Amino acid sequence: MSRRVVITGLGAVTALGEGVDALWRAALDARSGIRFLDYVSESGSWKVLAAVVPDFSPEKYVTQRKSLKVMARDIQLAMAGASLAFQDSGMDQASFDPERFGLIVGSGVLNHELDELAPSIQSSLDEQGRLDMNKFGDSGLSSLFPLWLLKYLPNMSACHISILFNLQGVNNTITTGPSAGLQAVGEAFRIIQRGDADAMLCGGSESKVNPVGISQYKLYGALLDSSSQDAKKDYCPLDENAKGFVVGEGSGFLVLEELEHAKKRGAKIYAEIAGYGASSPKGRKVAMEAAIKDAGISVSDLAYLQAAGIGLKEEDTLEKEAIQELFNGAGKNLSVSASKALTGFTGFSSGALDLILSTVALKNQTIPPVLNFSKMGKSCDFQIVKDKPLQKKISYAMTNVSGFGGQAASIVTKNYGEKA
Repeated sequence: MSRRVVITGLGAVTALGEGVDALWRAALDARSGIRFLDYVSESGSWKVLAAVVPDFSPEKYVTQRKSLKVMARDIQLAMAGASLAFQDSGMDQASFDPERFGLIVGSGVLNHELDELAPSIQSSLDEQGRLDMNKFGDSGLSSLFPLWLLKYLPNMSACHISILFNLQGVNNTITTGPSAGLQAVGEAFRIIQRGDADAMLCGGSESKVNPVGISQYKLYGALLDSSSQDAKKDYCPLDENAKGFVVGEGSGFLVLEELEHAKKRGAKIYAEIAGYGASSPKGRKVAMEAAIKDAGISVSDLAYLQAAGIGLKEEDTLEKEAIQELFNGAGKNLSVSASKALTGFTGFSSGALDLILSTVALKNQTIPPVLNFSKMGKSCDFQIVKDKPLQKKISYAMTNVSGFGGQAASIVTKNYGEKA
């Protein structure tokens, strides 16, 4: 019989503040962390919408200040989210065997800061002002900080976090795009379930609110047009009129434990992870079906689904259609929510942050509303939670992540207060 796995620690850093409570209060109040930013250059000002973590001080979480020199903002945010989750779990060095405590982080391409690259590029231009790669190799690279590359390697978050907490168990980095954070949790679940660890710290972090990251999404044509005077309300995930997303940054981490390990140390338990499924980028239904089958339940047992809902009409329509097809008339008791209009689209961390929200919702038996939702589009059996929080009996919840080039993944959680 596989071992039962529970969630005992939650850590979140978003544009709504540091800590899960800040995220949860904003979700209940339908209060967004999205705001306008002005990027100023020699060619003028660029006004964009983004969700930026306010007044973030990485020194609160990184005890060795010199380490900050080799940490991109994504890594700094990961250190913060992991620290908050570890603290929330009540863990200390005496409460676990370090060789049985592992770590999996969802990460990927970390964007460089322009002010770091500018001197190297400047010294590598030819007479026509074009980048000469030969000159860049000869002289441009030498003007960079010698350990510059270490700031931007995807696996460095896992390295720094494991050193900070002396986690000597399984250590890995998942690089599957926006699904990375939730898939990190799913893999951690499997590792504990099969007996390769007693506890795992898992989640994801990303920051693409700098000019490089925002420009990338702009070129993809995925960003919401921020020219509207009421642009914040134009970001409407799951809505028929969805026109694009707003870039956000954030970090979401969870502590998972084998049930008896958690009970032995008297840990508080938020919820139990009951099932996990994953598939190809187009396999939304497949991932949900796999998670439900893994949990040993039927679709009618699900009362709440935290959707990916990134705000791209095509992506959101595919997700709604997959949910409708899966439930096939059994979705009348299903309530669906989504969080991206609160936090912005936070990439690698988005699935982990959604799981954190759905875990608190499951524990409190209250589902936060989707911001700015007004029109479903094609008729569906299930209901979108809008306008205000919904109090409801929830035994099982599902959290989805999909879209924008990442794999599809789903996790089913169970209200721990109910009988197995």
